[in-house]
Amino acid sequence: MSLNSKSWFRTLPALSEHFKVIIFDNRGTGLSDKPDTPYSIEQMAEDARCVLDAAGVDSAHVYGISMGGMISQRLALMYPTRVRSLILGCTTSGGVNHVQPCADVSMLMLSRASSIATPEEMAWATAPILYSQTFIENQRELVAEDIQKRIEIPVLPYAYMLQLQACLAHDTYNEIDQIKVPTLVIHGDEDKLVPYQNGLTLAEKIQNAEFLTIQGAGHIYVTEANDLVNERVLEFLKKQQ
Repeated sequence: MSLNSKSWFRTLPALSEHFKVIIFDNRGTGLSDKPDTPYSIEQMAEDARCVLDAAGVDSAHVYGISMGGMISQRLALMYPTRVRSLILGCTTSGGVNHVQPCADVSMLMLSRASSIATPEEMAWATAPILYSQTFIENQRELVAEDIQKRIEIPVLPYAYMLQLQACLAHDTYNEIDQIKVPTLVIHGDEDKLVPYQNGLTLAEKIQNAEFLTIQGAGHIYVTEANDLVNERVLEFLKKQQ
């Protein structure tokens, strides 16, 4: 949520060595349109399908992180023949079984839409939610690098809130057992924004899903364990060839 395609800069080089990679900005972020009307995960899954159509791709391995993982679930349910395999990172099936973050985390995320702080100030304010404390203390330069990428195209407050509302309404819990494609679920066990139990639930509900725990990592596990994650993702994808 709120991140744009530039946030894949640590993942793209590794994957593009072996696969044709398509990345895009969800509505409300980056260079995509930012309509001031309600968003839904279903609507954004339809957007993803349109991207595949425009690229002339009949089916793809789909990798979604956080809100992107919600969109990926819905895409696999709406258009199962378009999804060859699924990688779901730090995400949730939502609904009544979703494990909520603590109240302080929720309040800070809500406050972003009305904050007068600069995009960089807000990014640093939310860093303790997105990364483990150990990582912030020991790898602050990598957090700073992430933030600089993130604020190249800042998210607009109203678009952020529309994405947040779409995420809060997301619910695939009673449907995800219909997903039959090979699936890899990845989650950091110190994720404060989407607690770890949500990843476990996905892996339990999706038939034959593989589950990768990133020990000690927060929500942005792609930065905290970049080499490990890229290696395991490539291993998973190559098995589907």
